[in-house]
Order: sequence, then C-alpha cells, then structure tokens
Amino acid sequence: MTSIMVSKGAGWGEARAIARAERTKRRRVALAVMTAATLVGFPFIDGFIDGLRGGAPHPTPEWVLDLLVIPLLLLAVTVAWRNWRDADELQRQLAVQTWAVIGFSGFLLQATVTIAAKYVPLSNPGYVAWLISAAVGIGYYLIQRVRS
Repeated sequence: MTSIMVSKGAGWGEARAIARAERTKRRRVALAVMTAATLVGFPFIDGFIDGLRGGAPHPTPEWVLDLLVIPLLLLAVTVAWRNWRDADELQRQLAVQTWAVIGFSGFLLQATVTIAAKYVPLSNPGYVAWLISAAVGIGYYLIQRVRS
C-alpha cells in the first residue's frame, strides 16, 4: 500500500469547509437584506410617487406596479437557485416530489373548482385552486420533513 502525500498544510479541508460556510452565510445575509429592502421599498416608492404628484394620494399606475414586481421575481428566482445549489440529493428529491404534488393537485383542483364555481359564488376560481394546491404542497412538504 502506498501512502498519499498531501502538498497542502494540515487542516486544508477544514479551512475550505469553513470558508464555504462563511460564503454561504454572507450570501444569505445579503439575500435577507435585499428581501427586506424590496418589501419595505415598494410602499416607500409608492408613497414617494404620491408625494411628487402632490395633493391627495392617487392610485399608482399599473405599469409602475408591474415594474416593481420584477425585482421581487428576480429575488425569488435567485433564492430558489441558491437553495437548489446548496441542497443535497435528498432535499432535491423532496423538492421535486413537492412540486409534483402541487402540479397534480392544481391539475385536479382547477377542474373541480371551476365546476364548483357554478354553484358556489367565487370571484376567482383559478386563484382559489392555486391557493388550495399550494396549501396541499406545503402540507405534503411538512409531513415528509417530520417523517424523515
């Protein structure tokens, strides 16, 4: 049996793991700050626009609200991407299974809620189906996390 020589100093693996943990912590703090700034910044921008107009507050134009949603969507995609990269294969498998449950329940609920909307007054049946399927997915995820 031959011995393996390591050219780097002792403890290089631990140092690498610590550096990775620090990078992950910095990224999470940056994402938390961006999330807080985005959520607090939207009402501030809306009030600022009302202040520029002067007088009584008016509703913000739809195109401005649409533009304000873009950073929030980019933030959500960034957080999901970072979480996916940091997850191991079991976490990824649970995520895929949860999305499958959400998709399947949404597929079934869309038709069910649309038919039920004929008999029960619902203002937006698609939204109701979406909310129920999201709740089913969250329930599935939580049950699987508790069981494992």
